[in-house]
Amino acid sequence: MRPHGQHFLKCEDVALELADRLNPRTDDVVVEIGCGKGFLTRFVARTGCKLICYEVDESLSEEFKRNVPFENVELRLKDFLEVDVEEIKGACLCYGSIPYQISSKIIRKVIELGFERCILIVQKEFAEKLIMGRERRRHTLMTVLGQTYFNVSILRRVPKGCFQPPPRVDSAMIELVRKHVRLDLDNYEDFLKKLFVRPNRSVKAVLKEMNVAQCEIFENERICDLSAEQVLNIYSRWSNDAGRTL
Repeated sequence: MRPHGQHFLKCEDVALELADRLNPRTDDVVVEIGCGKGFLTRFVARTGCKLICYEVDESLSEEFKRNVPFENVELRLKDFLEVDVEEIKGACLCYGSIPYQISSKIIRKVIELGFERCILIVQKEFAEKLIMGRERRRHTLMTVLGQTYFNVSILRRVPKGCFQPPPRVDSAMIELVRKHVRLDLDNYEDFLKKLFVRPNRSVKAVLKEMNVAQCEIFENERICDLSAEQVLNIYSRWSNDAGRTL
């Protein structure tokens, strides 16, 4: 096992589909999250776009350079979670086969960095959580956060045999397409954390405690039943209320 828990993609059909769906123009600036040995990079680099690749594992750099002899590719040995928006000015697309254990942090980061569209390979269970919550459409904080900022869709299943070493579970390729919402991300995330502390509580009870007006319209719903649109509406009312509390 690699020190950062990497599972390296090895299936060309998956890489080809990702590059085709990403479909960057030659004048696009594209960011790859966790480029590893450069397997995915080669397929995207052939499109001619300017490609900025982030990798935290410095021991992979020489193999990456051998595998990716493209002048339009720049390797940056840095943790993607520490990237600042100024470093990637003009980048509107990103992609990557991302580590399972930090998937939530990466989704939060791509929101922060303002990407218009992302294609990511993630754990299948995480993909389903982004779409519908863990079970029976029970929404989680990550479901709501992701769907507030992006239209999320699952493009295909990626079997565990497509990786070396193979993980224990299957993955999925997902697409995130930016919604044009204007929110203070830090404030909104703090609001969600408080809202989802006890997701099975009734919406009406929680909103009364927070002094949110018109909470009576939520008669039987629990916090985990709320859609991203409903939460955004509640947040808007709460953030504009001088008497708000958390």
